[in-house]
Amino acid sequence: MFDEKTLVEAKKLQEQWKEAINKIYQGKDFAAKTNSGIPLKPVYTPLDIQDIDYAKDIAMPGSYPYIRSNYPIHYQYQPWVNQPVHGYGLPEHTKERMDALTKAGMEGYFGARSYNLVWDYPGYFGIDPDEPDAEGYIGKDGVSCNTLDDFARMLDGLDIAKNNIILINGDTLPMFALYIAYAENRGVLRGNLRGNTMNWVFTAWYAPNFMWETEDALKLATENIHFCVKNIPRWNHTNIQGHAISETGADAIHQMGFCLGTARAVADSCKAAGLNPDDFLTGIGFQIAQCNDFFEYICMFRAWRKLWARITRERYGATKPAAMHLRTHTNTSCFELVKQQPLNNIIRSAYHALGAALSGTTAMQIPAYDEPIGIPTEESAILTLRIQQILVHETGITRVGDPLAGSYYVEWLTKRMEEEGEKILKEIDDAGGFVKAHKAGVLATVLRRGCDQWRDEIDKGKRIVVGWNKYQTEEALKVKAFRPDPEVARISIERTKEYKKRRDQAKTDAALNGVVEACKKLKAGEYGHVMPACIEAAKAHATAGEISKALRKVMRWGPEYNVMLKF
Repeated sequence: MFDEKTLVEAKKLQEQWKEAINKIYQGKDFAAKTNSGIPLKPVYTPLDIQDIDYAKDIAMPGSYPYIRSNYPIHYQYQPWVNQPVHGYGLPEHTKERMDALTKAGMEGYFGARSYNLVWDYPGYFGIDPDEPDAEGYIGKDGVSCNTLDDFARMLDGLDIAKNNIILINGDTLPMFALYIAYAENRGVLRGNLRGNTMNWVFTAWYAPNFMWETEDALKLATENIHFCVKNIPRWNHTNIQGHAISETGADAIHQMGFCLGTARAVADSCKAAGLNPDDFLTGIGFQIAQCNDFFEYICMFRAWRKLWARITRERYGATKPAAMHLRTHTNTSCFELVKQQPLNNIIRSAYHALGAALSGTTAMQIPAYDEPIGIPTEESAILTLRIQQILVHETGITRVGDPLAGSYYVEWLTKRMEEEGEKILKEIDDAGGFVKAHKAGVLATVLRRGCDQWRDEIDKGKRIVVGWNKYQTEEALKVKAFRPDPEVARISIERTKEYKKRRDQAKTDAALNGVVEACKKLKAGEYGHVMPACIEAAKAHATAGEISKALRKVMRWGPEYNVMLKF
């Protein structure tokens, strides 16, 4: 990367520097580590990146291996998408928050917006509000939306062919089916829909209450992808959840490595199902956590793009650039926000967001400063949007693509992150592949160890958290907390019961039986039947919970189910 003269001069200057610090600091060791444990030197020079090939390893934005950006011109042409997560109470409550964020300037690509809608715990796990297991959790930490009528209350009046609707729930197929049925009832063709399903039926393996048995979960996830590739080509069908893996104990290296391992497992299944990699890879996206170790997470992001481009081209034979792009949504760190001195979280999140922007993310969600206390208020939710808007309009960081490229430290650490990511993928392969590694508890053990180490470092003062274990104040700063509507559960239960009374029960039952029969075909390895059957059940006014129950009659429900019901 450098000519011989530059390297000789660099070595001479480095030796002079070493002599100077030894004289001044008398041999004191200034070595450090990243939060992932990568050893760091106090300073980096051309000598540290002399083996990096600029054309092969870095190149220009928008060219393989896409380390600098997916696009030749990025933020200068189109800044990242604002994707605040929202959802609480009844559908109309969530609609109020959607409208407030729209009014506050939430923006997507070219006039469209992205509505990042999160479901409550019962909805996440395929449980209707009128079921006993839902008691105490209805409309909390997400919206209670389980019927066609509920979707209408939340989305009527919104141009769903123009805007992106992101469905954040674990039980993907039933809720997606309801949304498609709702859209078609409004006259919107399914092929014109835009948005995301998380597809966490498989990719939420990191959770202790993982919903489906692993192999059947992978079949269901592949069924969703198969349907989208054949019917909704603009739909982003799968979200690989790096943010949640981070929240569960992964450092930067393991967030990247485990996500890439998950994505490979999904892609292997899709290829085995006969899908073209150039078709299905374009719908796989990654939700990436940006955390406190500023440079490490920027370098993780750059290395991640490079590794994914290599995997898609070399392992799957992708030829389209879009199939090799790392499609990203950054969710800045939640676990590093604390309830002690909560206004400090605004500062933390702003730095996380700056790191995400310098990484070249394509979409961003910033948790509100009061999330360690409860659901964000409208005021705090809008404030997170303001962080993004200030970054775009006031800091000047969107004027140049990948402005950190060429930094000795950034390029060295990016290369090191790439090497560490490759090691993790090899460890997964050596354990028999992703599915076997997951089922054997290999991956969960790493996450558990990461959680324990993080807390131990805080308790012992090895990791400083301002306001928690250092610089405490005598009195906690009081902030305005969100106050939910106490009538949400009662109303949601009544609506669900009334919805079931008004339908043609024989027609609903027949459609649900169709879901069961379609699942039998899926168990035999035949794709393309379950999602259409779920949509027909939704059009026959089955609820999300009822469709989920029909799936469970054939597909194996996870071993943690009884524990999961207690959330």
